[in-house]
Amino acid sequence: MFHFIPFRYLFVLLQKICYFCTMQRDYDSSASGYLSDSFEGLSQVFTDVEILNTSEVNVVAKAKRYGRWWLLKGLQQEIANEAGFKQRLRKELEILIQLQHPNIVSAFALEMVDGLGMCIVMEYVEGSTLKEWLRGKTQRLTRQRIARELTDAVGYIHSKGIVHRDLKPENVIITHNGENVKLIDFGLADTDSHTVLKQPAGTPRYMSPEQMHTSVADVRNDIYSLGIIFQQMKLGPGYRSIIKRCILPIDRRYPNVQALQKAVVRQRACVRWGMILAASLILLMAIASLVALGLRQKEQNAFIEGQQGIIQAQQTEIKQQRHKMDSLQRQVGESVDEMADYQKRQQRKEEDERLHEQSQERMSKAFMAGIDSLRKAVKEKGTSIDERRNRGQYAIEHFMETQTHDLTNKEKKEVRTGLIRNLDAYMRVWKNTEEQLNRMRNEHNSPTTD
Repeated sequence: MFHFIPFRYLFVLLQKICYFCTMQRDYDSSASGYLSDSFEGLSQVFTDVEILNTSEVNVVAKAKRYGRWWLLKGLQQEIANEAGFKQRLRKELEILIQLQHPNIVSAFALEMVDGLGMCIVMEYVEGSTLKEWLRGKTQRLTRQRIARELTDAVGYIHSKGIVHRDLKPENVIITHNGENVKLIDFGLADTDSHTVLKQPAGTPRYMSPEQMHTSVADVRNDIYSLGIIFQQMKLGPGYRSIIKRCILPIDRRYPNVQALQKAVVRQRACVRWGMILAASLILLMAIASLVALGLRQKEQNAFIEGQQGIIQAQQTEIKQQRHKMDSLQRQVGESVDEMADYQKRQQRKEEDERLHEQSQERMSKAFMAGIDSLRKAVKEKGTSIDERRNRGQYAIEHFMETQTHDLTNKEKKEVRTGLIRNLDAYMRVWKNTEEQLNRMRNEHNSPTTD
């Protein structure tokens, strides 16, 4: 099976062998007191191996090396020597090794591990599967954020020409720290660059109908799986149309993840416009009421048409009513325009207030951090006021250069002004304190008279 090993892996292995030979030649570990299999009490080999999960094909375990936990994915002993499964394991590493995304598990190497055989070495993620996480009490906004992170991760692997083909809640880890997504298990993933192991694959409940009959990977296979996962996440009524399109036949499904993400953005915008539409409906109902009133008036005019004695009075009244209706229609039109202008002004006002609050929050955080830096710089006692002032000024300038990159120039100016005012306040306190101490020393040293 030597001919399946990529040349780049042979080159890296040769470099490591040369490096260790050089280390053994130049350094005598027995003379220096260092051990060849550990340093500072940290083992170079995998220890504390614990089996986490097994399937018909794979064995997943965690183990410790260099004081850190790692995840090991290998093959069952019965199939460990079969070429097809070894190629599948190597294919999963080749796919994972090129992915660098905060919501995708990282892989580092393919190594021989005692008791497990050849294994993929991956980062160990503390968390629970999405299936387990959904059993607990979760908020809809958090579930929607998880759905967006998962969609972003799938869009990233699609941009790399990779189709996962086995998206399901069991292959999504929700971290205990921060409740973030980690997409795992690329054992069935496929790319156009791989020519081996082309066959239908996936989990029946989450596989698209066409994926069960074809071996050609398509990004729309993963979009179908995302739709089934979103159904189980209960993301709210706004996602119903999005989920419905995800699970449509392949030619009517979203063509790519970018189109799915745009639909999510539109859905969130629709919620904001809901109240505006409600106000518009109220205005339309008012106009409809006015129209109905006019129709009833016309019926009354037809009824009294046969009364000769009051024809002129009725005609005059009809004209007056028409003038009133025209006036009301103009008022309604003006009210609609005023309502639209008011809504625009309110939106601009809310946006300005939001930006102002964000600016105030950023400046407040920066100012408090600057105060801490200033206090640390000037807290040393026993030095002259000028020295403490110089340290304070230096601390302010250093803080402004290194810790305020996210502030605008105007915000930086206000933060610097506030910090200088605090430094001036410190100076006044120090000066008053020093003057009081000098007076006390002078009174103590001055001769007393009877």
